[in-house]
Amino acid sequence: MRVFACLAVVGVFAAADVRAADPAPGQLKIGMLSGMFRDVPPATLQALAKPFAELMRKQVGYTGDIEVLDDPLALADRLKDKKVQLGVFHGFEFAWAKQRCDDLLPLIVTRPPGGKVRAMVVVLKSHPATTVADLKGEGVLIPRGAKAHALAFLDKSRTGLDESVAKPAAKPLQTPEDALNAVATGEAKAALVDAVALEGYQILQPSAFKGLKILHESEEFPPAVVCYRKGTLTDDEVTRIRTGMTAATKTASGKMLMTLWNLKGFDEPPADYQTALDTILKAYPCPAEPTAAEKAIKAMTPGGK
Repeated sequence: MRVFACLAVVGVFAAADVRAADPAPGQLKIGMLSGMFRDVPPATLQALAKPFAELMRKQVGYTGDIEVLDDPLALADRLKDKKVQLGVFHGFEFAWAKQRCDDLLPLIVTRPPGGKVRAMVVVLKSHPATTVADLKGEGVLIPRGAKAHALAFLDKSRTGLDESVAKPAAKPLQTPEDALNAVATGEAKAALVDAVALEGYQILQPSAFKGLKILHESEEFPPAVVCYRKGTLTDDEVTRIRTGMTAATKTASGKMLMTLWNLKGFDEPPADYQTALDTILKAYPCPAEPTAAEKAIKAMTPGGK
C-alpha cells in the first residue's frame, strides 16, 4: 500500500534532471511531485522503473526523463513554461495548479483501489470523543507513506483548534497497519489513514478492526491525474497515451505490474472531473505554507524530505 498509484505512471522514467529545452522524438519530459515518492527509496524506484519502462514502450512508444519538484505550483510553472510536457498531481493539487496555469488539461486519471479517495481519523470505539475537537492533548499518529490527501484532511480538521488538540504525531517505521494496531492496543489514541488502508486492516485484522471507529471522515477527493498544457501535445499524442495507458491492464505484464503496485488502472478523465476539482478547491484552498501534518512527516524523515 505504500507505493502510490501515480508511481506506476512515473516509474517508466528514470529519475534525472531535465536539461534540454525540447524533447527528442518519442520522448516526453515528466514533472512529478516529491510527495508522491514519500518513503519510497530511490533504489526501489529504479527497480520498479525497468519493467514498467518496457510496458510503456510497448503500449505507447514513448520514453523520457522525470523532474521531481517539491511544490505543485512550481510544477505548474514548469508546465506553463513548457519545460515539461506531462505533470503528475494528486487531484486536489491539480486544482491548485490550474489556478496558476489555467489551460492545464487532464490526460488520464488513476483508478483508485476501492474506487474512492478518502481519509479518516480512527479511534477506539470506547473513546468518548465524537469530533476531532475532543482529542484534547492527544496526538493523531501518522503512518509512514501517509497520502497527501490524508495530510491535507487532518490539517483542515484541526482548523481553529488549539495546537495541542489532535496534534500530528509521527513515529519512524510505522505502517498504516502498525498505526491502527497502536490504536487498537491503546498505545496511541488516534491514527490517520486512508480508506484503502482501513479496508485492508479490516481484512487482515478483523477482530481488532471491530474495536475501532471512524471519528471523522473526509470528503471524496478527485483521483490523481496526469496532465498536460493545451497545445503542447498533438491530438494524436493525447490519443496514443490515453489509449495505451488505459489498455495496459489488459496485457499480462500490465496485470502483473498493476498488482505489484496495488493499482487498478488508468481511466479517461470522467465528465464531472472539473466539477470535482472545483468542489475540492473550495474545501482545500492552496495553503501558504506546509501543513502541520506535512511538517510532522518531515520531522521523522531522515534529511527532512
